[in-house]
Parts: sequence; C-alpha cells; structure tokens
Amino acid sequence: MFPSFFGLTRTTLNCGMSLLRKLITRFLLNAVVVWRAAVKTAYDGRLFAGSQRQPDLPTVEGEIIETLKELKAIRNEKSSRFKAASRTDRGVSALGNVFAFDTEFRKSELLRAMNSVARNLYFYAVAETPIDFSPRRAKARWYRYWLPNFGFDIDLMMKCALLFEGKHDFRQFCRYDGRSTKRTISKIAVSACGNYIAIDFIARDFLWNMVRKIMSAMTMVASGRATIEDIKRGLNGEFVDFGIAPAENLILMDVSYDISFQVERPMTLVRKITQGKTDAFLKSFFFDHLDKVSGLSLNGYL
Repeated sequence: MFPSFFGLTRTTLNCGMSLLRKLITRFLLNAVVVWRAAVKTAYDGRLFAGSQRQPDLPTVEGEIIETLKELKAIRNEKSSRFKAASRTDRGVSALGNVFAFDTEFRKSELLRAMNSVARNLYFYAVAETPIDFSPRRAKARWYRYWLPNFGFDIDLMMKCALLFEGKHDFRQFCRYDGRSTKRTISKIAVSACGNYIAIDFIARDFLWNMVRKIMSAMTMVASGRATIEDIKRGLNGEFVDFGIAPAENLILMDVSYDISFQVERPMTLVRKITQGKTDAFLKSFFFDHLDKVSGLSLNGYL
C-alpha cells in the first residue's frame, strides 16, 4: 500500500496533479502573447496626402493606425512601436510597403480583420518577426516609374541609367534634408512596354525625391533638353536644375528582408481587389471609346 504523504493517498495526488496540469494548460492557452508583426501593404497614392502621418489629412500611416486601434490590435503608435519601411510622397503608390508593430492580435485573423476595416489599403502578407525588427533596415527597395513614351530615345535613356548606377553623391538629385547624400544604386533597368517605358530602380535606400529627380534628368536627356554631360556635372557636384518627375507615375514595388512573409487572400481582400479591377476596366473602356469616337487616336502620340 502506498504510504500517505501528509495524509494524501496516491489517488489523491494523481488527481491533484491532473488538475494542476489542466489549470496550467488553460492559463497558457489564454495567456496574452505579444508578437511583432510585419505587414505588406498596397495603396493608390493618389488617394492620400503621402504616407507619413499629418494632422487632419488622409495619410497611409494614419489610416493603418486608426484601423489597428479600431480592431484593438494596438493602443497607440508609440506603445506598439509602429514603423514604416518607406515614406512615400503625396501621389506615390505602393505594392509592397511594409509596416511593423507590436500586437496581441491573433496572427491567423490579422489580415482578414485589417482588410475588413481599411477602405483604401490592401494587406496581403504578414510575418512574425524578431521583437527588435525595424522595417527601415531593409536589404533592398524596388521602385518602378511608368513613363508614357512620347518618342523618347530609349538607348540614350539606358546610357543615362548606367551613369547613376553604383555609389555617388546624389546631392543634386534629391531634396536635401540634412542626411548624407551618398548612396549606392544597385540597378536601373529601362524596358519598353508598348506605349510606355518602365524604369526600375533598386537600392538599399533612397534619398527624398531621389528617384523622381533622377527620372526627370533621364527624360530631359532622352528628349534632347539636356545632355549626358549635364548629368555627369550634376554627379560631380555642380548645380544643374533637372526639375522633378510627377509623383503619380511612381510605385514602390517591394521592400525585401531576410524574413519570410506568408501571403494570404482573405475574402475581405479579394472583394476589394475585384472592385478595384472593375473600376479600372470601366475607366479604361471609357477613355478607349472616347479616343475612338473623338477621332483623335492617342496611338499617334504614345
């Protein structure tokens, strides 16, 4: 017979241990777990006054923060350590900007919930990151500029692209904000796409307005309004006014890291994509038909 321990039998001890295990399991299941989320986000920049928060203006960060607050996924941006990978100006769109924040929200439900609340934002991938993850520390950023081809010399544009690749002082090709203006561009690729030209820029990071100012310089050379020598002078530190290209043609395509994102397509996202594609089709049909009935073919100009 099993000896008693403070008057307890084996059966009583086993029952007590079983109950304790159940209580511990229940506690662990219900315990609040804080994790750091990184969410890939797309948006039409024409609908926002830029990505960075501004009082009384519609911004990307502002809408994301209000979405997370409404879902009770965060209390505020400070306590959640909310950060963005890239700041985009008014009019600049994104297909792969990344926003990170600390949350207790269930990971499996996060994208569905965020897409159900945010009207003009599209959340399609999520990653659970190390707690010290900062989206600013990216491996690379990829921007694409779509340029209507008004007879530009593409070969000349490609020669311009080669001048900007590598490490340079881009003081004459940015809006100076006090930071060092030395940057390294890994690649600038120029591709003809029907009536448009796609120019892809890849670098670890870019200066303020850097892509748009480089783009303006390239189009000026490709249209005969400036020379390659002018670009060389600018890269050597001489003042050359190349202007700045429109923001609406620029898209932040992706930001890459050494972490794996899980892509999801909840119905809340699918419905928004379907509506957006329908709106785009109807708008394209409208202008294509107007092009025909007006007797003015844009194909002669594009």
